[in-house]
Amino acid sequence: MNKRLTFAALFVSFNAVAEVSDKMATIPELWLQGFIFGIPVYFLTVWRKGFLGLGILFTVFFAYVAYATLSDPYIGVGIIKEQGRPYIIASYSSAVIIALCSALGLIKNKAKFKSGT
Repeated sequence: MNKRLTFAALFVSFNAVAEVSDKMATIPELWLQGFIFGIPVYFLTVWRKGFLGLGILFTVFFAYVAYATLSDPYIGVGIIKEQGRPYIIASYSSAVIIALCSALGLIKNKAKFKSGT
């Protein structure tokens, strides 16, 4: 009887509860991603303003990834429940950092050409 009960228990389904946040990037990692992609875009945009398109592409990509992750009915709810509002803000911070680096590079580029160097 004991063997049958043990064998039957293998087929009973249980809910699996797992944390979502330990599989996600931390807030400093999100900022680091923004700087890793933003600083080269800044220098490239200072060099040639045509690289502004690359900055826009990176900005849109990172913003879309943050939106898609947070709007997911399972993962997004788990992240917001476990991490709270600061993680929502930090998710979009990579896109904002890249956009700021692109804009600052464009401003520096225009100032460079106005001064004649």
